[in-house]
Amino acid sequence: MPFPMPSGGAGGLGALGALIGPAMMLALALQKRGPVRTLSKAAADSPESARKAATLGLSEPPLAPLIRAGVVVRETDGRIWLNRVVARRRQWQLALIVGGAMIVLGTMIYLILSL
Repeated sequence: MPFPMPSGGAGGLGALGALIGPAMMLALALQKRGPVRTLSKAAADSPESARKAATLGLSEPPLAPLIRAGVVVRETDGRIWLNRVVARRRQWQLALIVGGAMIVLGTMIYLILSL
């Protein structure tokens, strides 16, 4: 059974709003510097150049998943540093997952609209 299409011009504006809203939220999220970019900018990428999270303005909640993934390494004295090799690998993995999801979603939308 096909989806009912709204009549009038408001349906198109609603669809446009459904695309612009998430895009704006993503743009705002990308403007704020995350822990990886902060550590990279501070050149804290080895045990010798490790820094305390508080001196960089980083809090614990955003760091926890990065530490579990090995992207950020915590020394025994509490200093942290960025493992660039793991960070690059994780960035590619996330890009592939998001790209694959977008392709699947685009294909599904195309198939639904072409019926």
